[in-house]
Amino acid sequence: MEPKTLGKMSEEIAKNFFEKKGYRLLKKNFRINLGEIDLIFEKEETIVFVEVKARASIKYGLPQESVTPKKQEQIRRVALAYLQKCKKSYNEIRFDVIAIVLKKGVPKIEHIPYAF
Repeated sequence: MEPKTLGKMSEEIAKNFFEKKGYRLLKKNFRINLGEIDLIFEKEETIVFVEVKARASIKYGLPQESVTPKKQEQIRRVALAYLQKCKKSYNEIRFDVIAIVLKKGVPKIEHIPYAF
């Protein structure tokens, strides 16, 4: 599977995962010059910035291992820009990772809340 196809499919899986838990999607693929956040949700007074990582196999490591400290800092900066733009206050801000591994075409999902 091509990386772009895997990425789009994984974001859709993650979106459905959160929506089934009652989260409301605010933005998909929020991009600024500093970087991108895959998905942004809210539930009650919590905003959740979600990084989606997927692999077709674990031959080169688990998907979540690619969310390095550098990537985390980039996501934090983009999240701050989003919060300044939306001008809504939240009681809680969370950074989650959704790690997806496709095994024989079937996604295995690992949700890591408060990942960083």
